[in-house]
Amino acid sequence: MPDLEREPEIRIERPENPLEPELLGRLRQELERCPDVAFAHLPQVMVEGQQDRPGLVLFVWLTPASLSSLRAALRLVTEAVARVLPSDRFLDVVVLNSAPELLDQVEAAKCLLVERDPDERRRALEAAAENGDSHPEASRGPWWWPF
Repeated sequence: MPDLEREPEIRIERPENPLEPELLGRLRQELERCPDVAFAHLPQVMVEGQQDRPGLVLFVWLTPASLSSLRAALRLVTEAVARVLPSDRFLDVVVLNSAPELLDQVEAAKCLLVERDPDERRRALEAAAENGDSHPEASRGPWWWPF
């Protein structure tokens, strides 16, 4: 019987099957145009008991100013992804501000795709190292919670 009390293990690693170089370059360009993205990573993720094989996940860290309009910021990011990927492919997008406890694992995968704001990335990493919470706004809950 599965242990319902235990959180599933999440493995975040460097991709075995990354995006093709052309798609990766176009995705990088599109995300660099998104004003709300401070930095983004594209590792592979495997969630224990949820998947047969790992999949690519786009982790984005949004600028502090965009946190008051997360839906608009997420819309811009998902539109950027949709412009790049063929209609038969997709990427899950995770707003890393809402899951700062994953920041260390995401960084360890060494899959930085975009760094539009190095100072914000440095602040996020310092905050994660200090208190396990990467941003004061992130501690309030997932992206869909009202701020």
